[in-house]
Amino acid sequence: MSTATNIVVVGVGGQGSVLAGQIIARAAMLAGFSVATSEVHGMAQRGGSVFSTVRYGKAVLSPAVPEGAADILLAFEKLEALRYLNYLRGDGLALVNDQRIMPSIESLKLAPYPDDKTIEETLHRRARDVLIVLALGIAQKLGNPALTNTVMLGALSRFLDLPHTKWRQAITELVPPKTVEFNLLAFDEGLTWAQRHAQM
Repeated sequence: MSTATNIVVVGVGGQGSVLAGQIIARAAMLAGFSVATSEVHGMAQRGGSVFSTVRYGKAVLSPAVPEGAADILLAFEKLEALRYLNYLRGDGLALVNDQRIMPSIESLKLAPYPDDKTIEETLHRRARDVLIVLALGIAQKLGNPALTNTVMLGALSRFLDLPHTKWRQAITELVPPKTVEFNLLAFDEGLTWAQRHAQM
């Protein structure tokens, strides 16, 4: 990786990807890194495309991640992974939630939603490492699909140089107090899953 670690977080409005970016940034700050972040929301708060960046390192001034410069693409939805794949380095990691959220009928008329095989083949052509995370399924087993974002963060933590304790502290600080215990459990489940399935 470069001097700064560059992460692009993408998803659909309502998935919790913005909160996920905030937790990554907070964990990096707690670990003593300089951090810069940005957020770009789609046209709709819920259902629109959401794109954010997190950069951390010794002295990070700008949140901008140019195309082809992201070390990790953290995608909460498969089509969004394809949409922003050009931001990932050729030797980067695409970490993708195994979830499809169908766009509006109007959007589908313009371009049909590709099947899973096409999506995964495209990801593997463009990224050195690809991990499709069963985050939604794990969250559903825990009893709440809304925990998908912290499952994804757990998986992400497997690939970053941030202490486990800082992740847990960041989650505790940023999620609603009544959900802390469940989010920490979801984080641990995501980390365990990634440790078992990551080949890189």
